[in-house]
Amino acid sequence: MRNGTSLLLLAALALAGATCLTAPGYAAAAPAALEPTDSGAPSAIVMFPVSSKPSPVGAGMKPVVFNHLIHEKKIEPCETCHHTGDPVSCSSCHTVEGKAEGKFVTLERAMHATNIAKRAKGITPSSCVSCHERQTKERRECAGCHSIVTPQRKEDWCATCHNVTPSMTAQQMRMGAADKLPFHQKDALATETVLARKPVQLLTPLQAPYKVTIDALADQYEPSTFTHRRHIDSLMERIKDDKLAQAFHNKPETLCATCHHRSPLSATPPKCGSCHAKDTNAENSGRPNLKAAYHLQCMGCHQGMQVARPRNTDCTTCHKARP
Repeated sequence: MRNGTSLLLLAALALAGATCLTAPGYAAAAPAALEPTDSGAPSAIVMFPVSSKPSPVGAGMKPVVFNHLIHEKKIEPCETCHHTGDPVSCSSCHTVEGKAEGKFVTLERAMHATNIAKRAKGITPSSCVSCHERQTKERRECAGCHSIVTPQRKEDWCATCHNVTPSMTAQQMRMGAADKLPFHQKDALATETVLARKPVQLLTPLQAPYKVTIDALADQYEPSTFTHRRHIDSLMERIKDDKLAQAFHNKPETLCATCHHRSPLSATPPKCGSCHAKDTNAENSGRPNLKAAYHLQCMGCHQGMQVARPRNTDCTTCHKARP
């Protein structure tokens, strides 16, 4: 009986403790929240394909969870995105079909257009894609790769932004597309999506060859020794804290795809000579020969990153002349 009494007493104490902790004045643990913005705007929002129709054509992609906090820290002024000067949601003017308030510019075009004509007066609006492309062309740490390679807009590329949490229900999708989903539900979906996202662990420089000897064309010059690991290390160091790169470099081998640009992503891609022949092929004139491929890649990257040395005419810096 003594043991039974002790167990009953412990159970009673545990129950009393649980009751005490959940009583008024002892709130339950609050759900995880995002860092607040300086402007008071939501830290993240779900952008639904708002439409006046129940099943609109062109709304097949998942909604976008837009991290307002990160963008607010990077972009000034707010009118860069809210180009009318009124900080309302994009779908207030731009819907799947387009409407008069947005001059019938559809939501898809407002988010993806790259050929936006400069306004004679006022602020020229930016789409998500046009802003990102401008960043990759203007910033040195990005321009080396993006000046010579354009990312292929496939499903993985789209899913970087169209990434709402899988816990979103079909009913929430319908209500969101009708612009009737309560704010607290949209906020919960956005918060869950952002907190669940983890940065991709890219390949480390140590996983790449230390040096690569390029000798397929050695004739007038000695073979060229390419400091492969040093180049990879330099690129990774420049973008390690970049949120845009972290978002779109969504595979461990993404960085490799700049030079190895037509082969499947791999830590051991095929050699350049497997696609580029030494002599120009008249039947495939759009593909440069091996010599041109090497020089277009190396010089194009250096030019994009504004690397002053070696000069394009300084051949012997990369491959010494043979006696």
